[in-house]
Amino acid sequence: MRQIKYILIDDSGRKNREHHYSISSKGCITESTDIRKAVKVIDRQVDPDGYNANSIVILFKEFKGSSSSRDSLKDLLVELRQHFPEAMIFGIREIGDYFIKVSDEMNQLRLELSELN
Repeated sequence: MRQIKYILIDDSGRKNREHHYSISSKGCITESTDIRKAVKVIDRQVDPDGYNANSIVILFKEFKGSSSSRDSLKDLLVELRQHFPEAMIFGIREIGDYFIKVSDEMNQLRLELSELN
């Protein structure tokens, strides 16, 4: 099994990325790719730092979506953290080439997750 260091949430809606999971606007979770395999993140230069090789990617189309889709995302993140407790959670758009730019939406999600523990 790969060593998972990052759980990346892709809310960009781009279709040229592969994902391990996708969450529909109705909150249905689909496993697209086995988490034992790395996926391609074509338009981000995350490979040099190992984000792609050591990450799980979740397609979540919008943070302002329905409460059921947001609840499904939180449930999935809680489950993944049980298996990968050291993994850091980032929005894919927070990761730049050499820096991390924290977003308000992801900060709010991280706060909600910390309150669940």
